[in-house]
This record gives sequence, C-alpha cells and structure tokens, in this order.
Amino acid sequence: MQALGMAGGKFHFLNARGELIELAAGALSHRSNLVALMAGVKDPIRPLADIAPTKNEKRDTGFNAATAGDLLMQACGQRPLFNRNMPIRHVGTWRGSTGSPVVHLGENLLVNPAEERQGRMVAGALYPSVPAIDVPAKESASVEDIEFLAHRIGNYWNWRVKNAGLLVVAWIGQAVLGQYPDWRTHMYVSGKSGAGKTTLIKLITSLLGGMAVGGKNNSSAASIRQTTNRMALVRVFDEAEGDEQKLDVEEIIAMLRLMSGSEGAQMERGTSDHSGIRFGLYGAGLLGAIIPGGMAPQDRNRFAILTLGDRVGSSSPEDDAGLLAELEEDAIALGPKIWRRMLRLAPRRWDRTFRVYNGMVQGLGGRARDGDTIGTLLAGWDLMMFDDPLISLETDKACRDRLQQAREIAIPLLTETQEADEMGEGQQLLNAIFGAQLLKDHGGYTTVSEVIMVHNRGAHEPEDGEANLLERLGLRLIGRGDCRKELFISNAASPLLDKALTGGRWRKGAHKAALQTIDDVRVYPGTMRVAGRPQRGLVIPARLLPGYEESPEKGSYGDQ
Repeated sequence: MQALGMAGGKFHFLNARGELIELAAGALSHRSNLVALMAGVKDPIRPLADIAPTKNEKRDTGFNAATAGDLLMQACGQRPLFNRNMPIRHVGTWRGSTGSPVVHLGENLLVNPAEERQGRMVAGALYPSVPAIDVPAKESASVEDIEFLAHRIGNYWNWRVKNAGLLVVAWIGQAVLGQYPDWRTHMYVSGKSGAGKTTLIKLITSLLGGMAVGGKNNSSAASIRQTTNRMALVRVFDEAEGDEQKLDVEEIIAMLRLMSGSEGAQMERGTSDHSGIRFGLYGAGLLGAIIPGGMAPQDRNRFAILTLGDRVGSSSPEDDAGLLAELEEDAIALGPKIWRRMLRLAPRRWDRTFRVYNGMVQGLGGRARDGDTIGTLLAGWDLMMFDDPLISLETDKACRDRLQQAREIAIPLLTETQEADEMGEGQQLLNAIFGAQLLKDHGGYTTVSEVIMVHNRGAHEPEDGEANLLERLGLRLIGRGDCRKELFISNAASPLLDKALTGGRWRKGAHKAALQTIDDVRVYPGTMRVAGRPQRGLVIPARLLPGYEESPEKGSYGDQ
C-alpha cells in the first residue's frame, strides 16, 4: 500500500493491488476500509497491526483502527498535495521519458529499466492497477508472416482502393502502439451491406491483440468517455452509420479527431458537487459503416477511408469459407506477435522514420496535417514490412526503393485528402448561401444561385428590384464583366442569412471566419452600401460564383 497525498479533504492511496483509492477522513476510521486497502496480500491484518497494535488484551481485534487511520492520514499529509491533474494512465501502450514504450497490462507494467520508477509511478505518471488485458507475445511477428497476411487481406475482400492489404497492415502497425506515436491515424471501412465489413473488422480486432476495446455496434460518445477513460487502446465501432437524426456517430468522429494529437482528447465535465470530472482518451479508432457519418474537413484529414465493393461470386464457397476460417485463426495467433514486433522496433526506428515520411508527403504537395496522417501510416507500414531501418546506419541516407514504394501508397491517399480540402469549411458555407431561397416581390421563390447566374451573364449590375433580393441576405454583385462578376458578402449578422444557414455553425456573423479559409477571398477596402447601409465585408472571387466562365465570348472584366 502506498500513500499518495491529500487534496480537498480526501486522502489518496494505492492499495495493495495497486488500485487508486480515494477516502474521506471519516472513512479511514472504519476497520473494513483499512483492511480493504491491504486486501491482496497474504495477511492483510499484519501490516496494520505492525503500525497500530491493539491495546485491549481482552478483546484482540488485530489492530487499532483509529490509530491506523490517523497514521495513514499523517503519511498522506507528509507528501505534497495530491495533484488531480497528474497523468493517470490505464491499460494500453504509452511513451516513457526515455523514448521506450511503457505497456500497462492491468496489474503488470512492462517498463524499460532506464525509466525513473517508484512503484507504479513511472516518469511522473501514475499507472494504477485496473482489470487486465491480453499481453503481447514473447516472440515477434516475422516480415514473411505479415506479407502473407497483407496478401490474403488484399485478395479476400473486393477492395475499391489500391494497396488495401498494405494499408490495413500499416494502420494496424501504428494502432497497436497506442499513445506512443506523436500522431494517430484513424480508419473508416465503408461498403454495401454484405460486402464483408463486419468480418473484416472482427479480423482487424484480432490482429490488434490486447490493444482493442471490443467491437461495439451501438455506443454514444458519452458512454465511450466513461467506459474507456484514461486508456490508450483502439476503439472499435461496427455499424457506425450516419443519418440525419442520429448525431452519436458525428460526436464519436469529433472525439476521435481530438484523440489524434500527442495529448489525446482532454475533456472536462461538471458534476453536481462542483468538483468536475476529467476524461482523457488516447489511441486510434476503427469504424465500419455503409454510409460513413458526416465529417468536417478537419475530421477527414485524420482518417484513412477504405471502401469495399460487392462480394464477388465464388465457384467454391466451401473453399472460401475454409480460407476465411484459416485467416481468422492466424489473426488470433499473429496479433500478440505484431504487438511485440512494434514494441521492439519503435524505440529504435519510429520517430526518425515518421519524420522522413512526413516530409516526403509534404514534398508531394500535402499540408502539414496530411504529413502527420499519411506519414504515420507509412511509418507503421515501414516497421511492419521491413526488418532493416529506412535510414541506413552506414550511409545515413534513406533507401530510395522504399521511398518509391511509399510514394505509390501515399499519392492516392493524398489525392483523397486534397479533394476533401477543396470542399472545405468555406466552400460548404458558399454552397449553403447559394442554395438559400429568396421570396420574390410578386410571389414565388428563387434561389441565390439562380439570381447570381442570371445577372452574372449580364454586362451590368442587376436592377434595383433584383438586387434587393440579394441585399436582404447582405449580398451584392459587383463588377461589370460578363460572367466575371464578384460577390460582396457583408460581415454583419443578418436574420435572413442566419435562417438560411440553420443547422450549420456559421450563424451570427461566424460566416466571415469560414469564408476567409478560401484562397483568393479578400477584405473589401472601405465600405459597400448594402440594403441602404454602408457595411464592411469580404469579396468572393468570380471563379467561385454560379455562371462564371473563364473565357466569356463577349464582355470584359472590370472593377467597380
């Protein structure tokens, strides 16, 4: 048993099993609570009797509960105040201060001897005892075993993406390291009903060894926070479908986005006693669905999305069933070995390999976040598929052949993320504005897009009555070019514009920040008269407006 300190009138201990226990002063005078602190040792009464022997010879209770409680409170008082914000880590793979993994298996810890350790306190973080998980194997998976695995995964399912087997293996490689890498990439498997998503997710869960948290098919973000708090494991969700009524999947996606970073998802919630509760969620996520949940641009560039096609008919279903059964059996045996392989190689190779691939992805035109997401996958692929390091120990240069293989894997992923970036926050907002309905003066409805398209093809600005339709939303077409006009959008909040943007997060003037994420959008110098009032705003370039033509047959572009 270890006294950790006190804070807010509560006393904190690690009991004899290593569990974190919090007791009030009154609870420490109860015999049962004191014995519970020692439960797990051969004779729990003996340590208490040694520090607080009973003085009543006629009634021997083994120890004096009041004295023992006082001494334990005094022991806590002699230590620094217990820091409720100190890192408290449950099961999973973590990074130690020496760059080596710290693996929390529940009641046991795998720790590099070079780490500064005092009981269950390792390098300033507390690893209390919790229910145990499966352990990594004693021997590592071989490259040949992993290559054969990737080949079978790539061939058994009807993939719509290139190098699918390698991508699955690469994702598993980085996922089993939990919170060890600086970045985590999540994976979303989509496909029609009957494509084999559930079977695939079950297989991947087996390949994660003890690093997976179930295969849940009906969870909320709140339940995940509560049941997997402080764990550095992979959260697995099957049937993670998105629809208009169910927001749980989108909340889970947003939570996984926060878990990508080095600090994981740090969240706090209030409680009735005003003490609050802190949640720390760490690790990667695996989701499967027919229709993936809605993703904001900042969500999309943290996921690798793999799509399955329809199952191809087989001339021998019995043989296929046998191959699948063999693959599932091999996955159960191989998962703990993969975990051991990554634990063995990560301290020597992970950081440098990740930096090289991160730079390579950015050199291909990716943004910094693309480098993180795709670079992490490539680092997982490298450590899984090669025994030799990417950087030669003799020449200190990267292997060119391996870099070329990595480019072939990275380019399709980078193309997908760039397509998602093109439909970013600002472009989504413009689409919402262009689709807004306008009530005509003499009845009937039109849309902002229709008004802009009609008058963008004219040589002059729209007439007053037509212009008023746009100005009701704080919009005004400017310029005199045929098919090359620009759009002024007021910064001010507009009730009608807010109504058009219902359901989004761009209301009450927040549209300005979203529009400024678009290249070429500029601040209008001075003010523009809109709906009879001078207003400041932004100018949307002509290329983004309905009716725009790069080379109109007539007319010329001119500023107002």
